[in-house]
Amino acid sequence: MSRIGEIQSLVRSGLYYLTEHADDEAATDGFDIYDVEQCIFTGKTRRTWPREGKYEVVGTALDGRPIGIVCRITRRRKVRVITVYEDNP
Repeated sequence: MSRIGEIQSLVRSGLYYLTEHADDEAATDGFDIYDVEQCIFTGKTRRTWPREGKYEVVGTALDGRPIGIVCRITRRRKVRVITVYEDNP
């Protein structure tokens, strides 16, 4: 299974959470948890940081705006969403 597929599967199973920072950043840009889920389910991995085990996933929010997240899969097999932002490439 691809890494994005693994992330999507964990999120579909409810095995994910937003850090306080991610929650604050999402709110600042007008995103909510449903936008984060939409990004993960329809997005793609743009960058990876193998040493840190981090992945940048980019996609679209429910309102069509570009959204990006940075996440990692924890040792306990949960997706930790580290930050959320409006993606302006």
